[in-house]
Amino acid sequence: MVAIWVAATSFATVYMRRKRISWFPIILIVLVGLYLKSAVMGTPRPATQAPPVESSNNNRAEAVPVPHVPKHTESHHSDPKQLYLKVVGVHDGDTITGLDEDKKQFKIRLDAIDAPELGMAFGQASRKALSDKVFGKMVVVIVKTKDRYGRTVGHVLLDKRDMNLEMLEAGMAWHYAHYAHNKRLAEAEQEARGNRVGLWRDPNPVAPWDWRASGRLKGPANKHGK
Repeated sequence: MVAIWVAATSFATVYMRRKRISWFPIILIVLVGLYLKSAVMGTPRPATQAPPVESSNNNRAEAVPVPHVPKHTESHHSDPKQLYLKVVGVHDGDTITGLDEDKKQFKIRLDAIDAPELGMAFGQASRKALSDKVFGKMVVVIVKTKDRYGRTVGHVLLDKRDMNLEMLEAGMAWHYAHYAHNKRLAEAEQEARGNRVGLWRDPNPVAPWDWRASGRLKGPANKHGK
């Protein structure tokens, strides 16, 4: 456009010189041309915007909300040292049965305590005491080992309370020192003895292992393995 204007101006100048026409129109043409030139060259062109690039879903990091998991319902398959169970059976004062979230059954032997057998004095009372604490509830079992009868041996926790310890404190079990030299459990038994609570009200209490050794526990139940 500028080249056309320059050519036109040159032609007009030559023509007017030949025709002896006044310079005023030429000056006017020049001024108009300069104005047009400044208008054309001074106006910024709008920047070309690149089309928006859609990000791939595979490359986009999104915040994934973490669902709330109720207490004792999350999966614990990766932790063999803990079991999260619903207690569905209480056999006596130191043995329970529980189901995990997959309905798999576990028989749990409370570690380091020995409750009276059901046929002994305080046997039924011991069973009821443990049942009142845990039956129908969710518990955590801190696994120690498995015994020769396939039972899981460990401490049973209910709301972080140690049921093994509480049974000793209530005088509903003996400390099984043959299998666990636990000072805290030993002290709990001694305190219950001193206060004459539970089975310690009996003037001559018989230890469950002595009772079993006497052969008074007959039949398959003798495999209780206390």
